Amino acid sequence: MTDRQDLGFTFTCVINAPVDTVFTAITDQHVISTYFTDASSGPLAAGTTVHWRFDDLDTDVDVQVEEVVPNRRIVCNWPAAGNVGYRTTFTFTFRSHGDSTVIHVSETGWRPDAPGRVSAFDQCSGWTHFFASLKARLEHNVDLKQFFIESDQQPRDQP
Repeated sequence: MTDRQDLGFTFTCVINAPVDTVFTAITDQHVISTYFTDASSGPLAAGTTVHWRFDDLDTDVDVQVEEVVPNRRIVCNWPAAGNVGYRTTFTFTFRSHGDSTVIHVSETGWRPDAPGRVSAFDQCSGWTHFFASLKARLEHNVDLKQFFIESDQQPRDQP
């Protein structure tokens, strides 16, 4: 018998905003919809399921919120990218660093097979976009969603 080593990764970003502002930007359904999702059915609160809408992907994702520790940690699970048939867990951790916040997101649970690797790599691009969008919104009040398009879509009108 062999031990299966699930795949996972961690991203880190420094946001030039206080930890409570960064935490709220992720947990508040109205704020997260200004830079990441197109809609959110509610705040991230432990024991709830929140539905995030992504218009560019024409999809809704159910996020099951497992744990919320204000300004410290959020743990959720959701369907793994690419319809691989299982869920992965993502965890945000927050640490105040002067006037800034160090935020980590870790996602784990992909199976170490070809579909799992494809799903994990796909999700890496999603978290990269998330951090860029969060940073742009909080530091410069810019919505990067308007700049993200699929290769087969036409660009959105620029303001």
